[in-house]
Amino acid sequence: MVTVASSLADSAAGASALLEELGDARVKWVEVFRDRLVLHPAQISEGAAIAEQLGITVATDYPASHPGFTLWTGRWKGTEMYVYAELRGSARPVRAWPT
Repeated sequence: MVTVASSLADSAAGASALLEELGDARVKWVEVFRDRLVLHPAQISEGAAIAEQLGITVATDYPASHPGFTLWTGRWKGTEMYVYAELRGSARPVRAWPT
């Protein structure tokens, strides 16, 4: 059964379960919200592997920021999850706004 966290305490318990599943050493920090968790890996290069382990499959690339990054999004045990990761290879150039 999938349950959705309805309180901050539920989300904090979810963060604790997340750290138990992944291992504390792989996580730099977790942002806890009532309805979502945002994971920042200790090593940004591990972000995609962590997302895969959690079953998170949707990725959005942000190449224009410095440094660029990929944000993986999905649901883990009924909780909305965001996992930061190293920018995936991108063939498209980043275009600056005209000045």
